[in-house]
Amino acid sequence: MVRNKNKKVYGALLLAPLFLWTSSLVWAQDRKALEKIIEGAKSEGRVKAGGTVRWLEGGKPGAKKMVEVFQARYPFVKVEYERVGGFREREKVLSEMAGGNISYDTATLSETQVRTALEAKVVEMVDWRSLGVHPQHVHPDGFGVNYRSQVYGIAYNRKLVPDKVGTKLTWDDCASPKWKGKVAMDVRPRHMEVLWQPHVWGREKTLAHARQVSANQAIFERSRDQAMQKLNLGEYPVLCGPLFFTYYDQLRSGRSKDIGFVLVEPIPVTLGDVVFIARGSKHKNAAKLWIVWSLSDEGQAVLDEVEGSGSPVFPGTQAAKMIKGKKVAFYETKWRAKSDEILKEIIEAVGLPVVQ
Repeated sequence: MVRNKNKKVYGALLLAPLFLWTSSLVWAQDRKALEKIIEGAKSEGRVKAGGTVRWLEGGKPGAKKMVEVFQARYPFVKVEYERVGGFREREKVLSEMAGGNISYDTATLSETQVRTALEAKVVEMVDWRSLGVHPQHVHPDGFGVNYRSQVYGIAYNRKLVPDKVGTKLTWDDCASPKWKGKVAMDVRPRHMEVLWQPHVWGREKTLAHARQVSANQAIFERSRDQAMQKLNLGEYPVLCGPLFFTYYDQLRSGRSKDIGFVLVEPIPVTLGDVVFIARGSKHKNAAKLWIVWSLSDEGQAVLDEVEGSGSPVFPGTQAAKMIKGKKVAFYETKWRAKSDEILKEIIEAVGLPVVQ
């Protein structure tokens, strides 16, 4: 069961897609390049950022606190922040940029939008590694970074499922007749995408599992937040595949006393959406500074505090603590680029309609 304790741990770099998370790496930063960006940001004076973190999380400051901490360190840059969260919002931003309307200096894309953005030439190419961004967070195409982590597990109602049972739940339990009609799941079971990869479960095992989930009369929810709230109210005992930060939202808001959360090996982990700088941005240096700070120790500590999605490659984040020494299944970029196709197969196997 996950508990929110502040213990210093030493962590973590991905060495293979499926591995025991134990080691670390030091990477180089070109201090002169960073200082040049800081000077440029001083001249620009502002940046408009579109991100996935909500302004308020669980009724408490989310992106608001990120902006406040950033501006305390770099008071010469005013940050204008707006949430660009859903796929349709990102499609709109991408279309506007392709048409020459640069409404954000930095924004986000899903992995399936990357190829379109590159072909439309709306992204700025940046040598992020020289600026000190951890190599694990630099997108293979070189133009963007990932700054949030997504760790999937199983949540359970502690009044209905004792901890001695809940802490031993496995992915097989999500499809077990023992829990028939008692397991809830998101209508887009993203954790199965990670398991689908050839180096983890593979396609056949994952689809067989999905069909068994259907036969087991799983309850499907459209809202992650509502699913966690219903779990807390005891409407079902087990919720398979929620994100840790969905649980953390309940924890931070004080609504999670009856919820347990357990990480199940292999632990599905992905680094979230791609953050990039728009080609044609008038505040490129300030945008670079915002992104580099977001992937600094300070930036990740704030992100971890407000959303629970700090990266596991930063020692001290909740994700690094939770997965240390455990078997982790990392969602590789080449498979994330095909996530729509993979998810479509899984949803069809589960028996749900696929929304085009």
